[in-house]
Parts: sequence; structure tokens; C-alpha cells
Amino acid sequence: MRVHVFILMMAWLSTAIVSADDSAAIHKLIVDINAAAKTNKARILRIMVINTDVAALTLEQEKSRTGLSYGELYVAHSLAMASHKSFNQIVALKASGQSWARIAQMHKVSLQGSTAALKEMLKE
Repeated sequence: MRVHVFILMMAWLSTAIVSADDSAAIHKLIVDINAAAKTNKARILRIMVINTDVAALTLEQEKSRTGLSYGELYVAHSLAMASHKSFNQIVALKASGQSWARIAQMHKVSLQGSTAALKEMLKE
């Protein structure tokens, strides 16, 4: 089930057109992940590892190095995968003052499907 959800999410990320609701969807995604991390950090890290293919230790190091929250790390990695950019390139855009929604728009990526996919994984 997890692989199926991941594949559906990645297909959505790579083909969706950015809409006006992306800012709200990205914000909600970040809030949901951060809330889940407060409840069960180990579980959200496992979900992030499954969906980003980035080791938990690497995610923790990136969190420490960048100051991003778990939700922001997830968004940054999702945008990087969908746009075929590196994580560091996406983080540099964010550090330069770009919003997550603007970065997504610049790369013609939508994260709206990620919230539904994440909620499905959190139910398991």
C-alpha cells in the first residue's frame, strides 16, 4: 500500500499544474507533518524516508543544518524530486526569500496531492 501511495503521489507531483490553492495546500501539508512529528517523530521519519528515499539520519542532519521543520524538509525534498533539482537548490531558493508556493510554481509542480497521500499513510 505504501509503495502504491508513493507512486500515485509522485505521478501527481510530476504532472500537476500549479493552482491558486497551492500555497494553502503546502502550508497545510507542512502543518500536518509537523503535528505528526510532535506526536510520533519516529513514525513520521519512516514515512518521510519512504516518500523521499532519504535516510532518517540525513533528514535529521539537514534539519539541523538548514533550520527547516520536518514538514519543510518533506516539501523541499518533494519539490526537488518533482522538479529534478537538488535538495540544496530548492533550499537555496527558499533561503533567498522565495515561498514554497512560488518555488513550486517556478518549477510547474503542485503538492496538493501530497496532503491526501500523507494522511492515508498516517492512518496505517
